[in-house]
Amino acid sequence: MKQVLVTGGKISSIVALVPLVVSEVPAPWDTILCTVVIICGAIATAVPAPQEGSRWMAVYKLVSVIGLNFGWAANHLATGQNTAAHPQSSDRSGKSTS
Repeated sequence: MKQVLVTGGKISSIVALVPLVVSEVPAPWDTILCTVVIICGAIATAVPAPQEGSRWMAVYKLVSVIGLNFGWAANHLATGQNTAAHPQSSDRSGKSTS
């Protein structure tokens, strides 16, 4: 029940925040802002995550955040992020599988 309330609070805050932010952007720029978010989301979905330690990791993370690709986004989970609801299991050799 607690997780449902937390998730509901997050969704409510996003639903309230997005129109507030977009309303503060001057009219000619609001379409550009929305387009940038959509393009960054598409890029983050189509481009696989670089290896840890790569010089492209910072750029990838920035594009992912701008494109709202975090949390429970399908491709964010597919990159092997460990979450409480989807823990990694180990086989007998001790290797982690997802």
